Amino acid sequence: MLYEIYCEQFHQKKIIFNEGLSVVLGTDCGHNSIGKSTFLLIVDFVFGGNTYSGAEDIIKNIGSHDIFFAFKFNNVLYKFCRNNTKSKEVWECDDNYRKMKSHDIKDFCKWLDEMYKIQLPDLTFRDAIGRYTRVYGKENCDEKHPLHSSPKEKSEKATYAVLKLFNEYMPIKDAQIQADTISEKHKTYSDAQKFNLIIKITKSEYNQNLKRIELIKKEICKFSNLIENQMIGNDPSVSEEALHYKNLLSSARRSQGNLKAKYNVISNNQDYKFPLTTNTYVELSKYFPNIELKNIEKVENFHNKIAGIFKEELTEEKNRLWQAIQEYDAKIKSYEDTLRKLLNNEDIPKKVLQQHANLLRELDMLQKQNYAYLQGTELKESKKECLDLLNNLKTKQFSIVQNKINTKMASLNDYIYAGIYNSPLLYFTNNGYNFHTPDDTGTGIACKGLIIMDLAILSLTKLPIIVHDSLILKQIYDNAIEKILELYIQANKQVIIAFDKQNSYTSKAQKLLNENAVLKLAPNGKELFGKSWG
Repeated sequence: MLYEIYCEQFHQKKIIFNEGLSVVLGTDCGHNSIGKSTFLLIVDFVFGGNTYSGAEDIIKNIGSHDIFFAFKFNNVLYKFCRNNTKSKEVWECDDNYRKMKSHDIKDFCKWLDEMYKIQLPDLTFRDAIGRYTRVYGKENCDEKHPLHSSPKEKSEKATYAVLKLFNEYMPIKDAQIQADTISEKHKTYSDAQKFNLIIKITKSEYNQNLKRIELIKKEICKFSNLIENQMIGNDPSVSEEALHYKNLLSSARRSQGNLKAKYNVISNNQDYKFPLTTNTYVELSKYFPNIELKNIEKVENFHNKIAGIFKEELTEEKNRLWQAIQEYDAKIKSYEDTLRKLLNNEDIPKKVLQQHANLLRELDMLQKQNYAYLQGTELKESKKECLDLLNNLKTKQFSIVQNKINTKMASLNDYIYAGIYNSPLLYFTNNGYNFHTPDDTGTGIACKGLIIMDLAILSLTKLPIIVHDSLILKQIYDNAIEKILELYIQANKQVIIAFDKQNSYTSKAQKLLNENAVLKLAPNGKELFGKSWG
């Protein structure tokens, strides 16, 4: 936990925090420019944030200064120092806040990540903490877009950040890598076709080629038999070696034919898939509330594994057969060349030999065209499969997080309003998310929704702290503040808030604010830095 903050320039030199709720209390009149928001920016600063170091009014009026602070883990105090104008380094200090060793701010944040035991895949400490430290000047107080760290942030990054905080992101990451890889392959292949480096044909041309290939094979077979018979028949002194190669040639052609038949069977059956049930889980649960979805998911996972094994084995067998077919092509050509050398073929008409050669060249060209078509089609289908899988996983993982947050927010909202007012709702979409309270668009309700969402996420995740500025809290109806303060205390994690106009609220709310106040600010020398420049 954050234990204390100390600064020589402060009016109150040292601020010691509570384990639960800590309040920075302003005046009953709600005076501004006394340092409430500035102090919360300093809290963000000691957690690795940079907004405070860029505050021009602080640099102009206070200048360069050290912020000393301590964290407490397992009853051990760890003391540090960070300067507002040299914010890229953090000094490790001894018990008396004497600087001992300098650390890079990134290494310091990694240390905090370890000590708070967050350590979630692909989520930095700042990306977790910074979003829920809501202070004027940080641009993350938009009650309509509470997941954004700033208005310019892309919605995808904002939604992925909350997914990572719930540790539901890794399945999507793995699928994304696979989809990106196959998409890049498909793009490379398409570019090669675009620049005529690879032959490109249509499906209609592919089918026409198949028919032509069958006709050519039959013609080649006729010419081959004619040539062989004429070569052997016209030479009574044909050697046993020539007969041997003729037999090898015939055997090779038969073996190649059998391999091609097997290859075609595998090609026609390779894309078998088990039917998916994941997308129907939600629908099933509507009609059968007690259904064991986990068992259905186990069966589906088993089916997917079996299908994956089959597809992998079929792909390996298909590749092996194709390689064997190519090897037989080489053998057949070698046997034919050897026969031509062994036998006297002067009596064979050149026209016949030329036609035979032309057919072989045409066959080779058509087979290359069809192979290129199949490669492109396979890449296109693989890309679609990967993208479909990615989209299904996104829907599934975001639904998990969405349901958890909405369920918890409903419970917190009922605690505050006893079912009188609607609970805020979070919906993830293809392009981002939507956050609102149904049938109520008031600013106070929207800010209440933001606070409830933060409390829900604080409760459901490893997030160790939230910080709320007074500009959020002052928008909320008076009768709800007391209950929200109780929820802050019940969170059993650190919550730091700025608050003023406390006498406007219930006596219990005033009591809670005063009991948990760690810093009280006011005009006329009791500002954070003992003066005001506003």
